[in-house]
Amino acid sequence: MQTSNCELYRFGDFTLDNYRELVALALGNGFVFSRYDDSFLSGTRQILWRHDVEFSPFVALEMAQIEAALGARSTFFFQLHGETYNVLERAVSDVVLQVLALGHSVGIHFDAHYYGVDSEQDLDRYLELDRGYFEAVFRTEIKVFSFHNTNPFILSCEKGSYAGMINVYSRYFKENFSYCADSTGYWRYERLHDVLNDPEIAKLQVLTHDAMWSREVLSPRKRVFHSIDCNAQRVKRWYDATLNRFGARNVDDEVCVDG
Repeated sequence: MQTSNCELYRFGDFTLDNYRELVALALGNGFVFSRYDDSFLSGTRQILWRHDVEFSPFVALEMAQIEAALGARSTFFFQLHGETYNVLERAVSDVVLQVLALGHSVGIHFDAHYYGVDSEQDLDRYLELDRGYFEAVFRTEIKVFSFHNTNPFILSCEKGSYAGMINVYSRYFKENFSYCADSTGYWRYERLHDVLNDPEIAKLQVLTHDAMWSREVLSPRKRVFHSIDCNAQRVKRWYDATLNRFGARNVDDEVCVDG
């Protein structure tokens, strides 16, 4: 009997209700949620839980709220050059500030492809540019970055830091932390539930993405499209409210009557 994609890719794992259960499981199994600048400490069962925010900062905020309610803290990496949200839009900027207010850390989800980076010298240069801009806008120190859409060159950049920021893809993390990721909406290596229940794992880095999680059970593609559609509806509501606020006519396709 052929296995459905729903079963094969465990669609049911990727609901926000199950996300809450996974965070609770990590805490219940003794994992200490750490910041990346505390990752060099020893003597604890550490988990570095990271979010690469790529589609919906609003879903990312829900995840931040779930974690904070359980007493967990993680790191949210925001893009400056993403195709699906603008971090300088008021609504999105407010999300960044709310994530910080909940006690989480923020970092830069750096898109080396935007600049055509192909050398470590350019990597330092453009990371410093993005870091300075992000810090000036949000008035917070950025200590860590993650790469967006890795390629062989990016994966070869294994130094501990670039532009004064911790590199989550460094050799140190690759060699000292187990890794579990939901990239493209399914468990790329091992199922997170199983990893969290493995007593042999003392140090773990978890990567999650905002739109790969939803309220209902959906395929990865539908989860992403749902987040895009929700944002489109938000922009439409903003448009209607803006015209109403300024007293402008909001002309639609109703019949016009000559006066």
